[in-house]
Amino acid sequence: MTPADPAPEPLPPRQAATRRWPVVGERDPEPFDPSTWRLEVAGLVGRPLSLSFRELSALPRVRRTGTLHCVTRWSRPGSSFDGVPLEDLLPLARPDPRARFVRFASGRGHDTSLPIDACAGDVLVALAADGRPVEPVHGGPVRTVLFRRYLYKSVKWLRTIELLERDRPGFWERTSGYHNGADPWREERYAAPGLDRREVERRMAERDFSGGDFRGLALERRDLRGFTFLGSALRDSRFAGADLREADFRGANLTNADLRGADLRGALLGGVDLDGADLRAADLRGTAVPAASLACTSFAGADGADPASLEGADFTGADLGGLLEDQGEFLRRLGVRGAS
Repeated sequence: MTPADPAPEPLPPRQAATRRWPVVGERDPEPFDPSTWRLEVAGLVGRPLSLSFRELSALPRVRRTGTLHCVTRWSRPGSSFDGVPLEDLLPLARPDPRARFVRFASGRGHDTSLPIDACAGDVLVALAADGRPVEPVHGGPVRTVLFRRYLYKSVKWLRTIELLERDRPGFWERTSGYHNGADPWREERYAAPGLDRREVERRMAERDFSGGDFRGLALERRDLRGFTFLGSALRDSRFAGADLREADFRGANLTNADLRGADLRGALLGGVDLDGADLRAADLRGTAVPAASLACTSFAGADGADPASLEGADFTGADLGGLLEDQGEFLRRLGVRGAS
């Protein structure tokens, strides 16, 4: 799929434009059988709907073009989608006046919600992207698309639309601390972390943060050599300037982490989620990142400023499909193993 060239339009804070559509979040497409597939419109409605794929496809469609904004700091201008506007679909189900929120859910257990008033003119039940059916890996055959919110407010493999009187926070909001507002212009990426100071102090003394939820953990410029962060949730954490030599991050989630200038020589980074992480000026010499996810990871600034040290680094087996164009070119120019 080849979208239009990114338009020179303003982007929300700390977002970078890309022509690519990185696969972030749910990655395993839901099985699709057009003869049995249904879209349910339920909840506070006077006429519940159960639409077959054929019936949904026959409804009048519109085309909307805008910019997708992912919480992992990439934006994709010129993204075009064809589908049924939510404001055209809901009246068919006769919404109850008590309904104030709308919940969208997939068959995979992922869901999200929005105030009904906030959906007008933005939520599209999309069946096509850039003129072709939505690819399964991107949520096809049917997904929701919004341009005014971070992309986690759009649901892949849509199966249910439910009208509610009270809000029900979605999967990413419940499990990962994502902000329920998701306004990219206000940088509503995460809710305020609820770290327990005494728990952090205990973990520091034990040199072991494994298996915990430490979203927003702030350990800038600390000596963390040999610490264990095995399998920890470290979204939006701050390790700028920290000494992380030989630290064990295997299986950890470092989405949007600030690792600028950190020393990661000898760190164990197998299976780490580094989507949106900032590694400018970090020392990764001789470090391997097998099976790591690197969507929108930054290794250098504009025009190669503040480059990470990557001599002898090995990116073999890492998922580089979501790297922004300039970052991929930076790695190839340095001859990083596994980045060609």
